[in-house]
Amino acid sequence: MPCEQCEEGGKYKWGENGECKYETLEDCQLDNQDAYLEETLKPKSDKPIDWAYNFTKEQMNELHEEGELVIEMERDDKEALVLLFTYNEEKEEEEERIEMREEQVREYAKLTIDMLDDELDEYIDKLTASIKKI
Repeated sequence: MPCEQCEEGGKYKWGENGECKYETLEDCQLDNQDAYLEETLKPKSDKPIDWAYNFTKEQMNELHEEGELVIEMERDDKEALVLLFTYNEEKEEEEERIEMREEQVREYAKLTIDMLDDELDEYIDKLTASIKKI
């Protein structure tokens, strides 16, 4: 079970019956990551998992809206880790739209040039015929 915010006091607990003893969601997740891995991730993965993090709804919103999210993880036995998560699906889609539009402009320009070349050739042929008649 994931960490949950307690109704009173704003602290966090592990699961429905846990004790409200964690000051932050990150503290709860770090302290219980082994249990979380056992309950949820290990059965789904053949590869060993070293660390797991459960994003809050607010963090996911920030990641989607801002395109990046910085999380600082403090661990008792090691230095703090500062993690940067990025999300840029909209940027990629916009770049693809721009690239597609540029390709359309190039195709249109080529068609226009080909059409003008044909018209110019036809005009030159008519002009040449007129000159020969004179």
